[in-house]
Amino acid sequence: MADKDQGNASHDYSDRQNYIEVPLVVVGGVIIFALMGMSVSDALLRSFANKPIYGANDYIQILLSFSVALSFPLCVLAGRLIAIETLVEKLPERLQDGLDWMATLVGVAMLSYVCWRMLINGLESAKFAETTMLLQLPFAPSYYALAAGNGLSALLLLAVRIKK
Repeated sequence: MADKDQGNASHDYSDRQNYIEVPLVVVGGVIIFALMGMSVSDALLRSFANKPIYGANDYIQILLSFSVALSFPLCVLAGRLIAIETLVEKLPERLQDGLDWMATLVGVAMLSYVCWRMLINGLESAKFAETTMLLQLPFAPSYYALAAGNGLSALLLLAVRIKK
């Protein structure tokens, strides 16, 4: 009976993870394809027709910030954060668990700090009307997206560790 309940709990967690992961992957994929299309089109038009896409670098700059913001939570969900486990694996399991918790808490603190700074920077960017050079696209949404990505990553990092 306990195995059945544990299997259902794992399945529920996987479903919840998919609700987060699938939209991030789809939106991220669309952004990456837009970046590729914009870059290639701009380069081809610049090279062969001497008519680059007006403001392509501005669009690319903004889209790239959004793709970075989406990639942080996906890295956490995929378990692809940087970790050096060579020495830790040789330690007793209890000590490994303590070090894992410590690393998780440090990671959550760092991601939370970056989230807070990006939010502050976004507010200041909006206040001072910082924009891209050519098209005058505002930078604030990029900062807000990075804040959201780092905040979600911090929450997911903690949730994944608690689930273990």
